[in-house]
Amino acid sequence: YAISNIKIVKCDKKTNKVIATWEADTTEKKYKHFHHLNSGTVIDGKLYCAHSRYDIDPNDNTVEIWNVEGKLLEHEQTIHMPRKYGSLTWIDQHPDGTWWMCYAVYGEGENHKTKLVKYQYLNNKFVEVENWGFPKEVVNNWEDMSCSGGSWGPDGLLYTTGHDYPRAYVLRIDDTNNLSLVRIEKEVGFFGQGIAWDRYSKKPILWGIERNKNITQTYIPQK
Repeated sequence: YAISNIKIVKCDKKTNKVIATWEADTTEKKYKHFHHLNSGTVIDGKLYCAHSRYDIDPNDNTVEIWNVEGKLLEHEQTIHMPRKYGSLTWIDQHPDGTWWMCYAVYGEGENHKTKLVKYQYLNNKFVEVENWGFPKEVVNNWEDMSCSGGSWGPDGLLYTTGHDYPRAYVLRIDDTNNLSLVRIEKEVGFFGQGIAWDRYSKKPILWGIERNKNITQTYIPQK
């Protein structure tokens, strides 16, 4: 799934053939709010995308959901999120069924306010369970940007990206319930933005994008 501001293209991973395309018609009332889709994840035949109206209204966020069974790419639902933390940049589901989202705050001296939030999905609503700030050593690598991508890896660790550097910041919730840095994977093959672990591949593959270029993929060795 190649995701841009208001458009999604569903492609075959092996052939790059386009299977389906969806684009928000912002003249329609139900799609008028579409401004900046970020990364997404596919769970049980549905694509969940983080969406924000940054920089028009940085705290106006939604989760957008599509039915992607088979060849489908049909928008089904918009879930409005509370105006609390910043701009929603990514969403992913943990293997235990909980949902995790990141709210970015931009600017040096401000981006330490970026939040990782854990949710339960109940009755078509995301109910907040807990939230964390990012480790200082990760924030220092963002410069004036923030966390642009995140995906739970097959090793049970959370892989995140900044905005401009080919690095993955590998995190975990430690024994003291703090979000801590495990390691930094360098030269991962793409520069920030949305990422997603391929949960259908036999070997661990982390997908990412390089802005203004083709979609790329990379394999990060497990340690």
